[in-house]
Amino acid sequence: MKKVFLWIVFIAVTLFVSTKVSKEIHSEVLRLSSAIKIGILNINNNIINTITRHFQQAEQIKYLNNELRDKQQIEYFFNALNVEYKELLESVSSRLPIDLPNIHFVRNISYVDMNNYAKIWLQSDFDKKPDDKLIFGLIHNNVVAGIAKFENHRLIGYLNGDEKCTYSTVIGENKIPGIAKYDANKGFIVDYIPLFPPVQIGDIVYTSGYDNIFYPEILVGEVQSVEYRQGYQVALIKPALDKVARFYWLIDIQNYDIEIGNEDS
Repeated sequence: MKKVFLWIVFIAVTLFVSTKVSKEIHSEVLRLSSAIKIGILNINNNIINTITRHFQQAEQIKYLNNELRDKQQIEYFFNALNVEYKELLESVSSRLPIDLPNIHFVRNISYVDMNNYAKIWLQSDFDKKPDDKLIFGLIHNNVVAGIAKFENHRLIGYLNGDEKCTYSTVIGENKIPGIAKYDANKGFIVDYIPLFPPVQIGDIVYTSGYDNIFYPEILVGEVQSVEYRQGYQVALIKPALDKVARFYWLIDIQNYDIEIGNEDS
């Protein structure tokens, strides 16, 4: 009888202890489970916030890039218009209709040849019919980068430093004419400059606008040295743009015609 009583007491104590331990374990399990759920929710929220911020920043960057492109295009239009305006003031007796050049945003895709860093493939969405005879101006940050033309229906950029890159320039305050080109022995030069007036070291070189490639007064570079040859001068030029850019502006002034007539006509 005594043994039976002890067994009953033992079983009761065991059940009581087991119940207490089970409640504590259950409580710990619930607490751990809640902590895991909260952690997962926090991670999920952080990921969502990060992705949201990324796309918002991407949209903001895209918006700002578009705004910058529009601002640059307007600036180039203004520069071309300002030159025409000054010429109009100097030509009181003439009628000069203003026809602004077309300006297109183009992207540098790659080098045409891996060992030639002055010849690049360009991509543009402008709808001009490809014509191997047309030559376009290339500028970056309102500085001359080179020229561009279609070859086999693909647009190629010839930068300052390529032998195919030539265009008309003027030098200094006297606007001495010359032809910008690349010389394999000397580098980037302005050739065929008249002997008078003499070109000075430090003179600034601009586009002339007479070659139907660029509008006038776009910065080209600075004279570093001058050499006299029989009948003309040659100036070595430090180009204002000496690096390959990712994006350029293409100047199309093939229809940039000036009709001169009397006011009475």
